[in-house]
Amino acid sequence: MPAWKAVLADLKLPVRIMPRDVSTCWNSTYDMLSFAFEYRKGLDAMTDQRRLGLGEYELTSHEWTLVKQLHDVLKDTTLYFSRSMPNLPMVIPAMDHIDSVFTSSILKKDRLDPAIHTGLGLAKQTLNQYYSLTDASEAYHIAMGAY
Repeated sequence: MPAWKAVLADLKLPVRIMPRDVSTCWNSTYDMLSFAFEYRKGLDAMTDQRRLGLGEYELTSHEWTLVKQLHDVLKDTTLYFSRSMPNLPMVIPAMDHIDSVFTSSILKKDRLDPAIHTGLGLAKQTLNQYYSLTDASEAYHIAMGAY
């Protein structure tokens, strides 16, 4: 931690700790990527210091491109959910919005790395599985007044 604070002081960046990526909280990935992109110089400086033994964690320029692309794909969806408190009747509209963002991103084959493109395809498959489960959810039917 002292080395991180020193690097940030040299770069004149405020001291912040990188948010953790929590698999059950999808917007945490966006928060982590936003932080990484904003603090790229600090992260590069930390992994460049041989005395800290963090060189194996240094991101290549290609990996930084992936960070930026994934951040951009997740940004729209994260902001969509940040504007109001999601509730059960908003599940389908929210899933439709996410599907729309993923679909439009998938169509940008020439602008996205194949890894991001493949990940979006897998995410759409997962989203479709959840979408199909809403038909069997009594709670969802009650919330929608269709029970």
